[in-house]
Amino acid sequence: MSDPREAVRGIQRHLEAIYALEVGADVGQFLVGSDGLGQLVEAGAASPELIGSPEQVLLTQQEDGVELAVYLADDVQSGLVEGRLQDHCHATEAVSHFLMLVWSGQRERRVRLLDLELQAEVDKASTVLLLDRSFNGGAGGQRLLERLFGAVQLLPGLAPHEQERYRAAHRLGRQYAQHLAGLLEHGVDQLLAELRRFYRLPAEGKRERAAQAA
Repeated sequence: MSDPREAVRGIQRHLEAIYALEVGADVGQFLVGSDGLGQLVEAGAASPELIGSPEQVLLTQQEDGVELAVYLADDVQSGLVEGRLQDHCHATEAVSHFLMLVWSGQRERRVRLLDLELQAEVDKASTVLLLDRSFNGGAGGQRLLERLFGAVQLLPGLAPHEQERYRAAHRLGRQYAQHLAGLLEHGVDQLLAELRRFYRLPAEGKRERAAQAA
């Protein structure tokens, strides 16, 4: 696959299938690269601090609603189509945010940044576990989770409360991912049933579920 738009659409289809969603919005239509981010910065619709970041979902308040842009850095887009795991994870995180924002907006549910980050951690974990199950019979699932949830590497310049938010999401995501890996040993249906319940929980319920799954 040589088109980043088709690659992110594939991630969207996979996540929608996992969670039994149909949001009716095409993430590929919202994808922008480094040039697009630069234009948004010039227009005052994005912070200059985002330049150099791998991914971001940008929301701009308009008179008639909210405008979305899904930013993936050019090198992330290249790595995505080349099949690099790290870039696939960056793209999955961006698509995860996009889906959660659209799905929640359709239901008039408020979403906190911590909840977006936690769902993205779960989405990355479930994606790699299911892909490994499909292609390797599940033999590499734990190794992939270790790569995914290894030492936290935060972007420089984050405020202390932002660092804590990312660390909390990472910690909860790691705990819950181990629970998911255990469910997958008993079959894909058990994993999907759990994931679909989790996605529809209220925000506090998700955090409690992830913490209790340890």
